[in-house]
Amino acid sequence: MKTRISVQERLKDLRVERGLNLEELAQETGISKSALGSYENDNDEYKDISRGSLLKLASFYQVSVDFLVGLTNCRRS
Repeated sequence: MKTRISVQERLKDLRVERGLNLEELAQETGISKSALGSYENDNDEYKDISRGSLLKLASFYQVSVDFLVGLTNCRRS
């Protein structure tokens, strides 16, 4: 049985796929490095990601928000 990929894992995978570090992603998206790091942090305390950040990240990675949050495995809707 395959487990669902977490939002944190999906965000980190997309960033690594692009060959970016957090600082570069922050420059590209206008989202602070500390916020991006907390979004990718895989600890038990889930940090809410703002709607604006989700939209910016989805647009930057050219994926749907549903893909980012794990509602679908299709990158585009």
